[in-house]
Amino acid sequence: MADKAPTLRFNCFLLREGLDSYEKAFRSQYHPDKPNGMRRLADSPLAPEGCAAYLKDMSEKQPTWAKLLAPVFTELEAVLNYSNRLVIFLPVSDRVFAICFGYGSSTLEWSWVESNFGLKFAARRFDSKAMSGISSRRIDASARHQWVQIPANSPISDFEIELDGEFTRKLVGRLETGVDFPDLGAVVATDSVSFKIDTDLHKVREILGKMLQTTEEGAASKDLAFIDALEPLRLKSEIVKDLEKLLIDELFGERARKPQGKPLEQLPVSSLNVHILSFAPPDDVSIENVHDFIVFRNDSEEVFESMDIDALRKTIEKFPGKFGVSSLSDVKIQARDSNGESASPAKPLKHWLVFEAGDQSRRYLLTLGKWYALAEKYTEKLDDDLSRIEDVTDVLQFITWDDWGAGSNWEKHFNKNTTKGRSDLICLDRHKIYNEEGDEIEACDLLHADGYLIHVKPYSGSQTLSHLFSQGFVSAQTIISDATYRAAFIDAVREINPNLVDVASNVPPKYVTYAVAFDGSQRIPQDLPTFSKVNLRGFSKRIRMLGSVPTLARIQMTFKKSKKDK
Repeated sequence: MADKAPTLRFNCFLLREGLDSYEKAFRSQYHPDKPNGMRRLADSPLAPEGCAAYLKDMSEKQPTWAKLLAPVFTELEAVLNYSNRLVIFLPVSDRVFAICFGYGSSTLEWSWVESNFGLKFAARRFDSKAMSGISSRRIDASARHQWVQIPANSPISDFEIELDGEFTRKLVGRLETGVDFPDLGAVVATDSVSFKIDTDLHKVREILGKMLQTTEEGAASKDLAFIDALEPLRLKSEIVKDLEKLLIDELFGERARKPQGKPLEQLPVSSLNVHILSFAPPDDVSIENVHDFIVFRNDSEEVFESMDIDALRKTIEKFPGKFGVSSLSDVKIQARDSNGESASPAKPLKHWLVFEAGDQSRRYLLTLGKWYALAEKYTEKLDDDLSRIEDVTDVLQFITWDDWGAGSNWEKHFNKNTTKGRSDLICLDRHKIYNEEGDEIEACDLLHADGYLIHVKPYSGSQTLSHLFSQGFVSAQTIISDATYRAAFIDAVREINPNLVDVASNVPPKYVTYAVAFDGSQRIPQDLPTFSKVNLRGFSKRIRMLGSVPTLARIQMTFKKSKKDK
């Protein structure tokens, strides 16, 4: 029996078109002409024509823990960490792939990597019944990253992840049976595609050619269709240039450099509402390993620890001068662990930001350094679904949320003030109602005589709305399923207004109402952030499954709340 050919796991990145030299795909410090740059290996007759390999071997560095503890344990002075980097550039059809081993991927200039290639292939060729891992990032200010793994190949439904409205970042699974590929084992799809095959680079090139053709010609499966709902924008397109001017203005304000060409207020993007701007580490950063972040600008560097947009902004503003669009690429951030070692590559600033801006007809997103437009068909379907949620603003007749003075602009003050002189509306805000396990759950902020359980929040971003939508569902579900809680809720209503006891006794509650207060002219739900829209649609479906009717209401604020007012 012949020996089985040795195999390797190949991690393959598709490079963008227009690259006229392999070496331009490296970050500046890894250019071969730099002292610590990559070294080109001799060409091999066994490799496909045009293939080139670059190596950086035996890089060494003393760990911080060894350096700091060496005065106590002198033998630690000799402790070193070693790393190797190999990148093989492989021409495939009229494109080029960078195949990385060791820490090879950390040498690539990320602006030359084609985003979502591996995921687009996975969306078209993965067997949705043979998945083993899913990673996604929420498209909101929390940028919540989740990774779910099931050892055995399982249907995608077993992962209990709602991928609709999430930015899918990683899929692990097997290809559909019958697909014209050899057995590649578990395929890992991110921006890159990773698979296991023997070391014949000619065969690797053939497989990558088929994958490239699949992404260009195939259609995504229903289960993974949202991967295609985010349409990548070309790096040098006019809309990306304008969006980056808007982002710089939002991030740096007075420290933003005046953009070249037309002023920002004359650009089409100036009318867009900024929904999200937050700091979020890339998905390949394990947060538990991060001690701090180091920011590089030119030959200077600064350090910060707090993982939020204000800390990032204050740190960058320590550098002299103003900041223009080039800062999104020229300023780089690297996460470090407690040893002072790299916990991530030094990626451009925009790889560490989540940004969303849009209006009723356009939505643009920046996440993980890439710009996307939300597909028009997806936007239309989402807005159409939300249009079926009844707006009961005129029915409920809330007062305007005015500025009632420092310390008097909390939700409890609005809820109390809007019920004054009314017999059809009572305030249950801050009433302690407990379920049978002794946990306090807020039934609602306001209860209306027509059966509306009303939950109130001033708009301050998608995280606030996520809490609001969850709160409305949980309270309705608890009223239905927990007799102890339901009785306590009815008693609380009886204590305030006995005439509303019959309304409180409805099982399920007749209406669940989300009332959102805005300090501008924003509309609900049209002007909510994308994920908030998706989240609202999801919770509305759950509320209908309970037997209740989801509704919306808008509250007008006449001032902007300070951070002290909650």
